[in-house]
Amino acid sequence: MLLTHNLRKTTGPRAFAFALLGLFAIASGCSERAAEETPLRYENYENPEADAAAMRSPADSQGLPAPSPDPLDPPQIARAESLPKFASSAKAPTMTKAPQPQAMSVPKAGSAAASSDVVTSQEQRIEYSTAPAEQVAAEPSAHLQRLPAGAEHDAEAGFATVEVFYATDRKRTDVPLSSYQISGQKTAFMMFAAVAIGLALLGLYQLVRGRGRMAAVSMVASCLVGVLASGWIALGQANIEKQGVTYSGDRGTLVRGICEVTVPDTHQRGLVERPSLLRFELREDQTKHMVLTSATELAADDFRQRLSDRVASAPESDLLVFIHGYNVDFESAVQRTAQIAVDLPFEGVPVCYSWPSQASLVGYTIDENNSEWTIAHLKEFLLELVHESGAKSVNVVAHSMGNRPMTAVMQQIGWEMAQATALFDRIVLAAPDVDADRFRRDLAPSLLKVANQVTLYASSDDQALIASKKVHGHPRAGESGDQIVVVPGIETIDVSGIDLSLLGHSYYGDNETMLRDLYELVRQRLPAPQRAMLIARQAGELVYWQLAQQQGAAVR
Repeated sequence: MLLTHNLRKTTGPRAFAFALLGLFAIASGCSERAAEETPLRYENYENPEADAAAMRSPADSQGLPAPSPDPLDPPQIARAESLPKFASSAKAPTMTKAPQPQAMSVPKAGSAAASSDVVTSQEQRIEYSTAPAEQVAAEPSAHLQRLPAGAEHDAEAGFATVEVFYATDRKRTDVPLSSYQISGQKTAFMMFAAVAIGLALLGLYQLVRGRGRMAAVSMVASCLVGVLASGWIALGQANIEKQGVTYSGDRGTLVRGICEVTVPDTHQRGLVERPSLLRFELREDQTKHMVLTSATELAADDFRQRLSDRVASAPESDLLVFIHGYNVDFESAVQRTAQIAVDLPFEGVPVCYSWPSQASLVGYTIDENNSEWTIAHLKEFLLELVHESGAKSVNVVAHSMGNRPMTAVMQQIGWEMAQATALFDRIVLAAPDVDADRFRRDLAPSLLKVANQVTLYASSDDQALIASKKVHGHPRAGESGDQIVVVPGIETIDVSGIDLSLLGHSYYGDNETMLRDLYELVRQRLPAPQRAMLIARQAGELVYWQLAQQQGAAVR
């Protein structure tokens, strides 16, 4: 009774003030970035005989002749006689144009015709695991033996440090990276905020209805949730040395720099490991998570010199430029660039271009405007990479809305090109949120003019693009199904069924078979008929390709 009497005294403005203080603590402690995780993974595999046995059909194991699959049958994995190999010290091969799509006489992946022309080196090769997760976990740092140029692996510390060159036209904030701490996932704190707000509103409702006791209980509960969140924030401050600058979602000027991202020895391919509330992780841990530890802004001339020096010293004098899509902040873009470079693996120089996305689900229209605003800056930067980096090969991978400025830039460059030699090696459009009809009519010809090979990845499971189609009223180029975009000269890959996440939109960096195909495309420079996981499909008189699932892949 005494407790109830005291609660009644705190009903009203005082309890509500406590609740607001709790909510303010949540808001001040929330990080402005979201984690990206999926359950799929794969690891290096050093037993090709066991791998081949895992991929062998029942007919093979019984000594029976395997039937030849029809191109229009359901997907069946056709594995090449040996996986593509590459020498760590070999020079980059001469860039050649990819063959034009033909009729259904195109050889299937894994056939003798497809694999006989593959140029390989006997020194090293990459194998993708079909072993159980428990087996591949025994060698946690095997994948860190093939790192991007400039990366260093500290076995004692338990992580590797990957260098990512970047350019951005985001506005630089006044908060240094050293003061920008992570305290778990943003969604966890949003949950705390929602609960606290709900309790506070319930308390106000009860107060209006004259139920003082229930109002007091609700207000105090709201305050306790706020206090709990504050304690969670305090405990979650990571003790990691960081330095450099941070960027917001506002527009700024084009600047360049170098970031450092640590990748743990326990890293699983296809994941960008971040602190997770579900695993009771309150802070960043460099032995468990990918952490942005440095972001150093450089003068333009200094950046060009540092980049050209890094390219000259790299095992592969190539660049891999990643352009992110909608709802991505600067840190997440850099971390994703590092993850893709490590997971392929890519032994050239990874580069990230980050435009001012709002990193918010409700910021779609602002992101659309900023993706157009950034075109001039992206064009300046890409031409700078082509002409001044000294790279033998410049490869561009754009995701989702990031394909809008990328294709617009390539269209402008195509109009201005006087020479017949392509400026870019491989251009990859992953889940492009671009109008499909405009892509066929206006953008595809320019892409074919400026690049040696253009690849488009599409999926019928991409809920983000389905929503975009409803907003814009027309199909997107990243959709497959009956409206799949098949253009002569461009290799279209249907990846439907490989991404089991809620939106099915992040397969470009999350999925095992997708990463493998991207490796064979970018690193081995193989056209679609020679890539191990692709199956020919017919679209009228043209051919597109379906990405088959690798059976028995390690799953966490």
